[in-house]
Amino acid sequence: MKNFKAKLTGAIVLFMIIMLVPMIVLAVTNENVQIISNTDEQGNKEYIVYIQELMQTNFASAVSNSETTPEQDLTFVTARDGEGNYVAQIDANAVTGETTYLYVKYDGQESTEVLELDLSKALDKTDMEYVENTTKRIGTKTVSDLVEINEEIDGVQTKRTVGGLQITDIDNATYQYQLTKVTDDTPSYSRLFNLANELNDDEYKNKDMYSKLQLVSEFYTLYNQLIEGATWTDVVNKEIRQPNDAVEGDQYIVLIRKTAEDGTVTTDAKLMKSELLEEDRVEPAREEKRTVQETAKLPITGDSIVLFVALAIVVIALIIVFVRMKKLNKKEDK
Repeated sequence: MKNFKAKLTGAIVLFMIIMLVPMIVLAVTNENVQIISNTDEQGNKEYIVYIQELMQTNFASAVSNSETTPEQDLTFVTARDGEGNYVAQIDANAVTGETTYLYVKYDGQESTEVLELDLSKALDKTDMEYVENTTKRIGTKTVSDLVEINEEIDGVQTKRTVGGLQITDIDNATYQYQLTKVTDDTPSYSRLFNLANELNDDEYKNKDMYSKLQLVSEFYTLYNQLIEGATWTDVVNKEIRQPNDAVEGDQYIVLIRKTAEDGTVTTDAKLMKSELLEEDRVEPAREEKRTVQETAKLPITGDSIVLFVALAIVVIALIIVFVRMKKLNKKEDK
C-alpha cells in the first residue's frame, strides 16, 4: 500500500512538472526584454519592445500606468518590425506615469500577462548607431615600425621593431589615450575587447534584433563606464606605441579622446594586438685562427752559383763521352 501511494505521489509530481514546463518557457520576464527608442523627424518618439520568446509569436499588447487595469479598458495592437519580428510598439505620448505596464496576450495563453517596463533604460537608436561605429570614429592605422629596440637574446644581438597605432585624422585637434593590457586582472577590459570583436564580426549582421540589442546595450554601458574612469596620457606625434616590454600576442584596449578646436570631444576604442618583428640577428664576431705554412727557400749566394756551374760541366762531359763511345762502336762494326 505504501509503495502504491509513493508511486502515485511520484506520478502526480511528474505530471505537474510536465504541465508546468510550457508555462515556464513562455513566461515573460524583464530578463527576456530589450527596448529601443526612436524619435522621428517630427519629434514623435516611440518605444519598440522585443520579448525574446515572443518574437516569432503573433501576440497583441497594450500599455497602462496601472497593474490592475481591466482588460476591456485596454487597446491591444499587434506590431512587427522591419525584419518581421513581432514586437510591442508603444507611443511615448501614451506613457504618462512613472511606471509603465505592458499587457501581453496570444493564442493558447490562459490569461493576459503583465510586465513592468523601465523605459528609462531603453537604448536609443542613436546610441545603437554610436556603438556600431565604435573603433571607426577616430581614424587610425596599425604601424609595425614605430620604434626599434636593440637587445641581446641568447648571446645574439637582435633588433626588435615595435609597432602601435598612428592617428590618421587630419583635423587640428589634440589627442589623449589610455592603453590597457587585456588580462585576467582586467576583466572589464577583457569583456569590452570580446564585445568589440563580436560587434566587428560579420556574424553580427546576421543576428536578430533582440540579440543585437542585448550585445549593444552591454557594450554601451561598459564602454561609458571605462571612458569616465580613464586616466589620459597626451598623444605625441600622433603615435600610440605598444609597451617596450610587450611580447608577441599581447592584446590591448586603447581608449582615445579627441578634443577639437571648438571644444567638441570625441571618444573611441581601438583593439591592438602586439606584433614584434625580429630583424638583423647579428651573430657575435668570431676570431678565425688561420695557420699559414710557408716553404723555406734557400738563399741565393755566390757558393751556390759555383755549384750550379760545376754541375753543368759534369753533365756536358758525360754527354761528350757518351757520343764518342757510340762513334767507336760503329767503326768496329764496319
